Amino acid sequence: MRHAAEKEKPFKPHLTPRHKVWLNWDGLFLMGPNYLRFLAAVDQTGTIREGGRAVGWSYRTCLNRLRRMEQVLGRPVLVTSRGGKTGGGARLTPEARRFVRIFSVWQREVERLSLRAFARAVKGTVTR
Repeated sequence: MRHAAEKEKPFKPHLTPRHKVWLNWDGLFLMGPNYLRFLAAVDQTGTIREGGRAVGWSYRTCLNRLRRMEQVLGRPVLVTSRGGKTGGGARLTPEARRFVRIFSVWQREVERLSLRAFARAVKGTVTR
């Protein structure tokens, strides 16, 4: 049992906040942080395979996640072209690009506000 006069040890070097945010569409899961990273990587690289590598997903997992998103939305997330002499490719639909932008901005803002709130909470636990 601790005495009231005993000083509290600082939490700050050991304690860090973590949170996970995601978007729902009509109450159904649409995308979380890994989906965001995946879609952003597809947009940057132009391929599903490279997008999957960015998040550690197999090609099959990528296709399953895309199908799930498309089922929830009721429309395509990517426009794809098959391989061949010119090579295949994938690009985000304008709506998917908008989701990526919205999610990115929102996630950064949540992180910023969360860190500020955490700093206030930690500061408030120090006994004086």
